[in-house]
Amino acid sequence: MASAALYCGLPGRPLSWTRLREAHVLVKQQIRSCSSVDRSRLADPTPAVTLARENAGSSVSDGNEWKVLAKDLLRKVNKQADFSLEDKYIPLKRSKSKSDATKVHHFVDFRRVKVLGGNGGDGCISLLSVYKKERAGPDGGDGGNGGHVIFKAVKRRKSLEHVNSYIRADDGDAGRNKDCHGKSAENKLIEVPVGTIFKREGVVVANLDKEESLFIGARGGAGGKGNAFFTTDVDQAPRVAEYGGKGEYFEFEAELQTMADVGLIGFPNAGKSTLLRAISRARPKVASYPFTTLNPHVGMIHYADHHQLAVADIPGLIEGAHRNHGLGITFLRHIERCRCLLYVLDVSEPEPWEQLRVLKYELEQYQEGLSNRPHAVVANKIDLPESQENVKKLAQHTDLPLVPVSAKMGQQLIPLLSLLRLLVDYAAQRDLMQSEV
Repeated sequence: MASAALYCGLPGRPLSWTRLREAHVLVKQQIRSCSSVDRSRLADPTPAVTLARENAGSSVSDGNEWKVLAKDLLRKVNKQADFSLEDKYIPLKRSKSKSDATKVHHFVDFRRVKVLGGNGGDGCISLLSVYKKERAGPDGGDGGNGGHVIFKAVKRRKSLEHVNSYIRADDGDAGRNKDCHGKSAENKLIEVPVGTIFKREGVVVANLDKEESLFIGARGGAGGKGNAFFTTDVDQAPRVAEYGGKGEYFEFEAELQTMADVGLIGFPNAGKSTLLRAISRARPKVASYPFTTLNPHVGMIHYADHHQLAVADIPGLIEGAHRNHGLGITFLRHIERCRCLLYVLDVSEPEPWEQLRVLKYELEQYQEGLSNRPHAVVANKIDLPESQENVKKLAQHTDLPLVPVSAKMGQQLIPLLSLLRLLVDYAAQRDLMQSEV
């Protein structure tokens, strides 16, 4: 076949060995391009955008497509251990060791902020007296303007931890004699993560949803005029000047619209912190007593296609959390800002499906529909002997995607990370479709 193609392509012309090799390589490339089907890689599941479009004309979808996609992915991964995944489903191994610093930074997604603009400088009252001209006239300069407090949205910030609860801009300098005006103060620029909203008395006053967007939280006062400004034909030597204006003062509630891509939810001591330490470089505290985690911690997961996912460790919830039991409603607010949810269950305890029922009930009592976001179940602590039978019973009590793992021993983490990427991509595409509608 190849030789026939060569003679047909170059009729009546003798071929040297060099030309023959070049033509042979060309034919092989053409044949390869026509039949290049890479069957060693996992086919991408049906895109969520296509599913959303198919359901847009019907009943706006029942929201169960992510279950089908997730179960299909887990079935393919578990059925064929040597099955190659796409790059976006392959988590990268950590090349850096964890930090040795003693201070552990927790995630802050809500902050009450008091902002005060700088005061303007006062104007100066001065009458110039020079050699051979005792009454040379007024020469009092104007005061400088006070600085503004400005918030700027940047991508390199992920938390509100660095934002102080009280922010004050500098004051402007006062005016001086000999027509010297005071220096205006520099604006106080505070960087915040993209997606930060500011509320005042429950009303949203600013939404920094785009990078480089700015919000002036408090304006500085204007500088006062010196007596040289008030000179007129009638009054050649005014003895009056202005005080500098006072800076604005406001109290805001700054909060992030999106805290993380995935939120880890579970009872105290279910292994959420241990799981976050296993899949990321985060270092939340781990101990054998309840409510070890008192503040959210966020870790980053890196994938082979250079994409990053943020996973948040939410403090433990108990029955009655929506009535402020345990750590209360404060941490239910954190869950509201997560795009996907991951229920971490301790399968060494009897009847772990009751944990799932209680957790979903608490989320629904706090906000209706919160538990219906794309989610999966993690059966943790499968390294314990009593967990094996409970995992089988748990699979019979729920139809959700189920991933048995051992966060302490690092078992079955690759299927879990691939599943997280699938759920987050589905949620992002669904949100995009809803915003377009």
